[in-house]
Amino acid sequence: MTNMTPTTHDNTLMPAETVEEHAQKVELLREINREIRGLNQEMEDIREITEDQLKVTVETRKVSAWTAIAVVPGALASLYGSNFEHMPELQFKYGWPVFLAALASTALVTYFTVKRKGWL
Repeated sequence: MTNMTPTTHDNTLMPAETVEEHAQKVELLREINREIRGLNQEMEDIREITEDQLKVTVETRKVSAWTAIAVVPGALASLYGSNFEHMPELQFKYGWPVFLAALASTALVTYFTVKRKGWL
């Protein structure tokens, strides 16, 4: 007769090697549980890092959008202002208002473009 040990909830006997196999399986399940908890913590860390990177990306887009809005009129103004011999308002009555309207319209077009793309 083999070595029998009561191990089940209904007090039936099981071979000793079966008890050892169950103990190994329980220990394996405990190891798997520890690994899963570790992986869950790593996934939480990755999620937090990803959220932080997303916040930085959103802020970078906003800064880039405002820079684009300011650069175009600034470039036009610097080109216009450095051409003293052929300034439109000297020969055209509405030269200065047209120029200001062009500056404003480029800024507005750029603003609405980046706003539509969701950068602002």
